[in-house]
Amino acid sequence: MNITPALLRQLTYPGMPVSDLSTWAAKLDAACQKAQINTALRLAHFLTQITHESGGLYYTQELWGPTPAQLRYEGRADLGNTQPGDGQRYMGRGPLQITGRANYRAAGLRLGYPLEDQPELAAQIGIGGLTAADFWTTRHLNRLADQGGLSMVPAVTRVINGGLNGIQDRERRYLLAAHALGIN
Repeated sequence: MNITPALLRQLTYPGMPVSDLSTWAAKLDAACQKAQINTALRLAHFLTQITHESGGLYYTQELWGPTPAQLRYEGRADLGNTQPGDGQRYMGRGPLQITGRANYRAAGLRLGYPLEDQPELAAQIGIGGLTAADFWTTRHLNRLADQGGLSMVPAVTRVINGGLNGIQDRERRYLLAAHALGIN
């Protein structure tokens, strides 16, 4: 099961340039193969979550207001944000919008990139795809995805987002991905 530009076209923002579709497809496919996101169910769930979190792969970096929710990133020990300014510095990046110094540090160590020192790297398509697949793997989301289709979207969403934020859009995106991947 591979990610192709034609598959992504059905899930990304309208009008995404063909060159961007090709780049995203190649980079995400490589990351997914490495992470064993290689069945229709796994891929449908993964694509559901990354396209929701990134606005159809339009945003590779969180829009910073700062909003009240973003201000709460500051000083959050559970995210590893222990230094002044960590909240904004380690804002969500990549298609899964990894957040927090601790997540950047851990992903960087696993992937071999200096993400703690250079968090902006996670917004690059290739590295962002790797961070998304890494987050997916470390949270054992293939196991959840293997348990079923649409009915598992809330469970996967809770792991990705901590709640059910945007659940209707995620369910809509799952149905699109499932159809495109031939899941009944």
